[in-house]
Amino acid sequence: MAKRRQKQSKLKQKVSLVGRILKLLLIVANVAVALTLFLAFASAYLPPSFSLTASYCGLAFFYLLLANAVFVVVWLIVDYRFSLISVSMILLNINNIDRSYQLRPTEKPSVCVSCVKVMSYNARLFGLYDEKTKTMRDIKRNQVYDLFSRERPEILCVQEYFLDASGKLKFPTTDTIIDILHFDNVKRNCYQFFPINSKSKDYHFGLAIFSRYRILQGDYVFKSDTSSNAAIYVDIKYKGDTLRIYNVHLASMRMDANDYAMGKEIVSHGMDDPNLDKKAKILSKKVGKAFLERQGQAETLRAHIDSCRYPVIVCGDFNDSPVSYAYHKIGHGLKDAFRTSGGGRGHTYCGDAFPSYRIDYIFHDSRFKSFGFTTYDSLTVSDHYPIWTNISLLK
Repeated sequence: MAKRRQKQSKLKQKVSLVGRILKLLLIVANVAVALTLFLAFASAYLPPSFSLTASYCGLAFFYLLLANAVFVVVWLIVDYRFSLISVSMILLNINNIDRSYQLRPTEKPSVCVSCVKVMSYNARLFGLYDEKTKTMRDIKRNQVYDLFSRERPEILCVQEYFLDASGKLKFPTTDTIIDILHFDNVKRNCYQFFPINSKSKDYHFGLAIFSRYRILQGDYVFKSDTSSNAAIYVDIKYKGDTLRIYNVHLASMRMDANDYAMGKEIVSHGMDDPNLDKKAKILSKKVGKAFLERQGQAETLRAHIDSCRYPVIVCGDFNDSPVSYAYHKIGHGLKDAFRTSGGGRGHTYCGDAFPSYRIDYIFHDSRFKSFGFTTYDSLTVSDHYPIWTNISLLK
């Protein structure tokens, strides 16, 4: 009888030891996941040149948030005291959650004094190179025109803009958009900037700003020698006041067809892929390089905004998530129209190789108000969705 009790006691001790070890491992895993969420929080403040790891964590914010939420549930079952590890990190990231998700949009009131509709769209050259036949190219382009005609933005910022200066492709853009929006004078109502041209000089790629209101001047803030990534601005006259409109296209990751194929393979095969490490290193190198480029561009643009004496509106494709250094740097002191009047996740990237993110933004002077922020996910000509909002320009 004594031996039996002794065996039972030893068994209980072994079970208790295994339980303690498992609990310790769970704590270690939770602390590791919580630290990555902390780095995601810090990524808004730490330049990528200081910590690329933090930037990568910011990019993975949604997944890290979900992982911490799972740990909270587990600890509520096992030992509720340890749930504070992840709860504290989730609370620290409340603002990041707010930047990424809104419960309901704020609709435009029936009477909106001095409201101006502002639209931003990365048009991906209006589908020019995505379709093989002229008929299909025209169909894609006309879908974009139909949206512009239906929504009638008063300020329109287009990234990855295309202009056929020769007329050879029968692909008019500037004149057609001016006509669609009922802007009566090209020079007064449109500013285009093309950082790079094709060798023939017939086809131009860059950015464009269309405005119902008179454009006083325009120029570029920064440009790239090898791509259409750039930032431009115009000063417009609105009811006696001057406003500055920025159109921004920050550095992309410059993924080619092979990179997208690798991305799809990683998503579909996951840990079973024998070449996972090699593929991940190739993609992470490109992502890291883009983070560093966007840092410099964001800092240049921020300095330009700070030197401006007029109220500003900033539109564009940042190629970065709301949990990023570029977003925080550019948006500091401004209002994010999605946060003030949007709803849902508001994701604007719709490529098929990587997860959907909100990477297109409309910021405005903190003295203004915005209403009815919209992400239009029914137009799939580009790998971005158009976004627009109504901004009341009363200070």
